[in-house]
Amino acid sequence: MRQIKPIEYGSPEYLETLELRNRVMRIPLGLDIHREDFSHEKASAIIGAFDGGGRLLGVGVMSHKEVFKVEYLCVDFELQGTGVGGELLDRMEAMAAEQGGKTMYLDARVTAQPFYIRHGYETTSEVFIMECAPVPHVAMEKPL
Repeated sequence: MRQIKPIEYGSPEYLETLELRNRVMRIPLGLDIHREDFSHEKASAIIGAFDGGGRLLGVGVMSHKEVFKVEYLCVDFELQGTGVGGELLDRMEAMAAEQGGKTMYLDARVTAQPFYIRHGYETTSEVFIMECAPVPHVAMEKPL
C-alpha cells in the first residue's frame, strides 16, 4: 500500500529524493544534481510516495511564495504509469487549495506534457529550454 507523506528538507528521506531526481531527471541528460543549489527548497512543500516497506517511489516539490508551483514531480523509472505521479500531483493540488491557492503552475518537459493534460493542465507558453534541464519544456497551469 502506498503512503504519501511530508518530507523534511535536509532529512535522510530528503537526501533520497535528491538521488531519485538525479537518477531520473539529471543523469540521463549528462548532468549531476549535486552541482545544483537546493537551499531554496527549505521553504518548499516536499512530499514523497513510499511503498509499504518505506521505499521512496516518487517525490513532489511545490513552492508557494507568490504562486503555487510544482517545481519537481519525479517518479522512479519502473513505476512511471502506475499512478504514483498522479497521486503526488493530486496531493500538491489539494495542499495548494487548502492554503487558498487558485491556480497551480508548472514547467513541464514536453515529453511529460500529455500526463499533465490528462490531469487538467493547459499549456500556456511556447517551447523553451531550462538551464538546469536543457530539454524542451512548456509552461502549464490548472485552476484549482
